[in-house]
Amino acid sequence: MQNKILTLVASDGLAINEILKFFKENLNLNIIQQNQLSEHSTEFYIQDFEDEKYQNLHKELSDKKIDFCLKDESLKNFKILLCDMDATMIANETLDDLVKISGSDFNVDETSKLAMEGKIDLRTTLKTRVEILKGKPKSLIDEVLKGIQFNSGGKTLVQTCNQLGLETNLITGGFKPISSYVGEYFGFKNVISNEFNFDKNDCFTGDYIPITGEKNSKYKYMEKLSKDNKVNFSEMVSVGDGSNDLQMLKHSGLGIGYHAHQIIKDNIKTQIHFTDLTTVLYFLGIKKEQFKD
Repeated sequence: MQNKILTLVASDGLAINEILKFFKENLNLNIIQQNQLSEHSTEFYIQDFEDEKYQNLHKELSDKKIDFCLKDESLKNFKILLCDMDATMIANETLDDLVKISGSDFNVDETSKLAMEGKIDLRTTLKTRVEILKGKPKSLIDEVLKGIQFNSGGKTLVQTCNQLGLETNLITGGFKPISSYVGEYFGFKNVISNEFNFDKNDCFTGDYIPITGEKNSKYKYMEKLSKDNKVNFSEMVSVGDGSNDLQMLKHSGLGIGYHAHQIIKDNIKTQIHFTDLTTVLYFLGIKKEQFKD
């Protein structure tokens, strides 16, 4: 049985003694090493962790509003970071924002929510929303850019991974040039996204160039990265929130749901509920003193 690494992250300081007492009295965990990553984060190396203890661990830490990651000790040397954009790196759903600004009365919030939960086909709803923009001026994008809210910890996450030599990728079902703007702000090395088509009058044509012509386009891009860089999926870490991120998260060495929709909560164990995007760094075992702002 492989040793596990359990990483805890809290928005406030961790009550380590209280946590250790719970581990001993309720779970009987065999902790062989403890590393302090910051005043908010600690990792434990655990020998012979029994899977049936997971639910009690999950409940206790969730009740205390502590985000955690439990992974195999072998999952350490990550080489590629993949991040979703909308509702992950930024608070916005940028295509929805565009549709609203265009003046359409289409119920974009409900449709987007259902698509992100995997209850309706995402590609169909994407096509519908882009078609609504037909004939509208490209300048609407400038209004969307003004309203973008960058999620806390995102810049530190990307800059630190860049400094440590990871290949950082913003991979989104959103659209250029919005994705290019967001990617540049955070410092991603690569930006992969759909792209709007515009006519000679700089108006939306109502169609677009997709990331790929296939379903699970983010997963397909992972396959390309793996082949081009000779990197295994186990050496990739990914972050996302919706149904179109599911296959990417499932196949990564470490897939992380960020304030995610239920479909991600149901299928991905590692979640960030209470803290910001710097938690990804702690889950990778990176100490705060190594963070780059």
